[in-house]
Parts: sequence; C-alpha cells; structure tokens
Amino acid sequence: MSIPSIPELIEPSAADLAAFEALFRQSSAIGATSAGGLHRLSASAEDGQVRDLFRGWLEQHGFEVRVDAIGNLFGLMTFDPDAPYLLCGSHLDSQPSAGRFDGVYGVLAGAVAVSSLARQMRERGEIPACNLAVVNWTNEEGARFQPSLIGSGVFTGALALEAAWDSRDGDGIRLQDALQAIGYLGSDQFDLAIAGYVEIHVEQGSGLETSQTAIGVVRETWAALKRRVRFDGEQNHTGPTPMAARRDALLAAAHTITAVREEAGLHGLQMHTSVGRIEVYPNSPNVVPSRVSLLIEYRSRDVELLRVAAERLDASLHAIADKTMTGFEVESSVLRAPARLNDRFAALAHAVGAELGLSTTDSMTVAGHDAISLNRHYPVCLLFIPSSNGVSHNEAEYTSDQDMRNGLRMLTGLLYRACASSVAFR
Repeated sequence: MSIPSIPELIEPSAADLAAFEALFRQSSAIGATSAGGLHRLSASAEDGQVRDLFRGWLEQHGFEVRVDAIGNLFGLMTFDPDAPYLLCGSHLDSQPSAGRFDGVYGVLAGAVAVSSLARQMRERGEIPACNLAVVNWTNEEGARFQPSLIGSGVFTGALALEAAWDSRDGDGIRLQDALQAIGYLGSDQFDLAIAGYVEIHVEQGSGLETSQTAIGVVRETWAALKRRVRFDGEQNHTGPTPMAARRDALLAAAHTITAVREEAGLHGLQMHTSVGRIEVYPNSPNVVPSRVSLLIEYRSRDVELLRVAAERLDASLHAIADKTMTGFEVESSVLRAPARLNDRFAALAHAVGAELGLSTTDSMTVAGHDAISLNRHYPVCLLFIPSSNGVSHNEAEYTSDQDMRNGLRMLTGLLYRACASSVAFR
C-alpha cells in the first residue's frame, strides 16, 4: 500500500510579494503623520478610505466581500460551499499618532496570502478541505470607541451588537452612526462556519529581535483588568478658593495614578499597569476640576494577582476620596481572562517554519489581539514577526521589509498546510 506524498509547500511568488509591498505603501499613506506614523482611528474618514482601498483590492482579486452589522469586512475565497472557512486577519485602525504596522500588516498579508493560495491551488488542481477568508475587524484598538476588540467581540458573541453600536467617542458620536457615515454599517447577515483562525502581527516587544528569531508562535496570553473610575469634586476658582477647602477631582486622580504605578512595583515583571487616559472637566486653567475620569489598566498572567490588585485599588480609592474630599464611582470594570492557544495549531506552525527554513520560538502576548476573542470558540494560531527595538503604538514603530516577507511566507505556508486538512489543528 503506497503512502500519499505530502504536497510541496506553497509560497508567495515574487509578484505576490511585490503586490503586498505596494498595498502596504498605499495603506501607509492613508492617515499618514509627518513623522512616518499613522493616525487612523476606527470609523473615521481615514478608516473609511483604507477600507475602500482594501475592499477594492479584494474585489479585483476575486474575493466575495461581505460587511456585517458592526462593520467587520470579510473577503471570502470559496472552493467548496459546504466546507468551513479558515479565517485570517487583524485590524486596519490605529492608535492616535501611532505606527503603520500594528494590525495593518496582518490584514494585508492575509489578503495576499489567500489570493496567492487560491491561484496556486487552482493551478495545481487542488481542492482544499477548508475555504479561505480574510477579515478586517472593527475597532480593535479601542482608542476612539471603548472597549477594544469590538468587532471580534460582537462576531464571537462576547459583546452585544446594540451595546457596541451605542459606544460613544469623546464627542458623543455613536459607533453605529460613525460606521454609517463612512459607508461600513453593513447589512450582511451570514453564519460563517469557522474551522480556525490565524493572525500574524508585529510582536510589539523586543524578544524576537533580541534572539534573532524570525517567527514567534504565541502559546499564552496575559489577563487584563480594565476599569473606568470617575472622581467628583466641586468646581471653584483657583485663585481665591482656600487650599484646605478645595475638593479637587484632579488631585484625587493624581493620587490614583501614583497608586496604580506603585502596584506594578510590588510585583516586578509579573504585572504591568497604566493610566492611559484622563478626562478633566471643565478643563480650564483657572477652575478647580469638578469631574475627572481615568481609564486604568492592570495586566498579568496571574488572575489572582489582578484580584488582589483590584482589592487594593478599591481601598486606595476610598482613602484618596476621603483625603481629597471627593466622591468616586467605578463606572466599569472588565476582566479579560488569560488564555492558552491551540497546541496542535502551534505545533503545525513550528513544522511549517522548519519547512521554510525560518527560525521559530514559542512566545507569549501581553497585548490584546482579536485572536483572543476568536480563541473562545475556535482553534487559533497567533504569529509574531519582529518589532524594531520593541517599539509600538508610536510613530517610530518599524518592522523591516525582510521580516514582513518572512511573515508572509510563514502565513501562506501555514494556511496551506492547515486548509489542506483541517484535522491537522483540531
């Protein structure tokens, strides 16, 4: 009895690599900053423009394009209408004045990889066990609208559509209305059978660069606790109002920021904390602030550490409110649990890396990604490529052309091996 041979791995052609580089340059020009970065907030005019670019590219390359009610944009490549889809993608939105690689790389590389595979498999006469699809998830960043991971959260049922629609930016604009304004409040209703999900992303850390490794295969994610806290004081004149009589909400916020940073210091490398946004009212230099809101974040792989940190924060908030004669309210508190990604998918990724001659290593992610949303329901593989100096969410964010080409080769090969037989990673 003969044993069937394993087909030769498919790699992107020189034309595919050139197509990716051209598409990436076009994307980088939409919302470009003078310092070489990107300012492209979710559901903004710039987001609409890059979506149009992406949609046009998909249509030109034979994808069926669909947009759902939260604006997630799918490009479907169907070989067998009865087969499930192996999905890949990431996001096209950015942080304010940030980098042009974060998220964008995964969407555009995914589109080129799927297009290359579809063409080459048809040339070979191969019909895979899975269809292929690429997706741009809405509002991954959570910069303009909170929470983050909105599009993938709605898709996986972690977030109700109506709640997502009602998310508002700093000007009170609802996400539903913002999507409508740019033409991406979709109406496509479809039940997409998913075999698995692959996301390739810049590392946003220095591990791969330091170890001179081409590809990181993420095995675990850190947990994150995110809270919105509001302090209420009393608006008054900063000149004549006696210091002892002031109920300064901004002073209370300042003490809280210090307490949040000190919590991280108690745990060394096991916890990261931040206060990334402050909203001050009335925000005048001559007025004692009467209302201040903070967006507070704790990250750790240990949920118990986060629980203890939350208890200490609660105690600190009470003490700070007493000290500053203010009131406070925890307006929201969301815990994103840690996760382990699919072991068989990771093993397949390492095997593909070896086939391609690309060095691989197991990685962990502290940052959040849409892959985390998908991991609740489907087999997921999250891949990293190096970030120069570990810099991200910054206009100086950079990944070399060679590292992006390596990632595109890796993604194409992994999708090929995975879609050839979906049992390989399930």
